[in-house]
Amino acid sequence: MNNEQLREVVRAAVRAPSVHNTQPWQFVSHLATSSEVDAVEVRADRTRSLQVIDPLGRELHMSCGAAIELARLAVRAIGVRCEVALLPDPADRDLLALLHLGEADPPTEEELRLHASTSARYTERGGFDERPVDEALREKMRLAAAEQGVWVLYLDRPDDRVSTAVLLARADDIERANPAYEQELGDWVRDQAEADEGIPVPALAGRGTRASSYRLREFLPDGDKVEPPEPSAVPPEAEHPLVCILGTDGDDPAAWLRTGQALGRLLLVAAGEGVSAAPMTQVIEVPSTRSMLTANLGLLGYPQIVLRMGYGHGSPATGRRPIEDVLRDG
Repeated sequence: MNNEQLREVVRAAVRAPSVHNTQPWQFVSHLATSSEVDAVEVRADRTRSLQVIDPLGRELHMSCGAAIELARLAVRAIGVRCEVALLPDPADRDLLALLHLGEADPPTEEELRLHASTSARYTERGGFDERPVDEALREKMRLAAAEQGVWVLYLDRPDDRVSTAVLLARADDIERANPAYEQELGDWVRDQAEADEGIPVPALAGRGTRASSYRLREFLPDGDKVEPPEPSAVPPEAEHPLVCILGTDGDDPAAWLRTGQALGRLLLVAAGEGVSAAPMTQVIEVPSTRSMLTANLGLLGYPQIVLRMGYGHGSPATGRRPIEDVLRDG
């Protein structure tokens, strides 16, 4: 792979979702010759970690795991063999993965389809249409996650949805009662639509018009920086999105990375069918509500992320840091 192809791979990788759009990753190329790359490191950038909601780095690892999967698919789309080794050096905890680039190898049609959906994927912070996500797509997403050893639970039972909604609200209340949490949220909100990191205010503009059966994270105090929506005589209907939980048998950095890989692939499968998603991670970020979620739903393993999913309306995309900031030679 040459250097220009590598830059294209990194451009695709950084389109991955990350917690608060912190983009906590670095890519380091290994040069076989002056013009050929034979491996790429994916490293954690812990200067961009969230100490309040993610003190163990679980969401950082999941964010990087999603970037690893998008990078792998971008390499395959070029027609190069790619083998991923997670956590290859126990002495270097910031080295999350090593992508070994091999010989020419034509991509499958599925790999090309998934890679093509990279630009279509986005986080929907507004509301979803009432159109349901059909069973065929649900099964495709489940199988996409299962390839990484990650299970998916869809909340189809009313009691499970109610229990999750209650715990989500409880977790949100616990987090918002912490001034450090509010400060951390504010640190990652950006006034400019073209900001290359964080959550731009225009992406939050629909927050006053959405109504959901689940407590959604509010990044700003009411009325702060966002113009209020036009008054309407008809209140918005409460959405009832598809909600799914991704989880693993273990709960360590390897499991978190695999969850991120599964998440990246699942979201690309969904985006290819016009379905978008948004995380509802408060219930996982608070240890007590995470434990109660596991018990109430009878989960065997560890829930890692909760998603609401559906047919959205194309919320403003969040920016990405320049390639020069995230890619360097080894």
